[in-house]
Amino acid sequence: MGQNFNHETLPLHSTASNTKFEIDVWRYNHPDATQTVYLQGGIHGIELTGIPVVHEFIKEIEEHQLAYNFICVP
Repeated sequence: MGQNFNHETLPLHSTASNTKFEIDVWRYNHPDATQTVYLQGGIHGIELTGIPVVHEFIKEIEEHQLAYNFICVP
């Protein structure tokens, strides 16, 4: 079986009114990897095209089993 991404939600901040801010992180760890790639979408606010591009990239990485570690933040 091939490598797959693992999803985790990281807490960033909680306001006085208990509003919580979180960020989704997808990690892919290949056993033969010697390098790590970081990819982030939507870095300048609401950049709607960057988010689905990261999700499509995740599909491609899993399909081709690239020998790198990836940290993706859509």
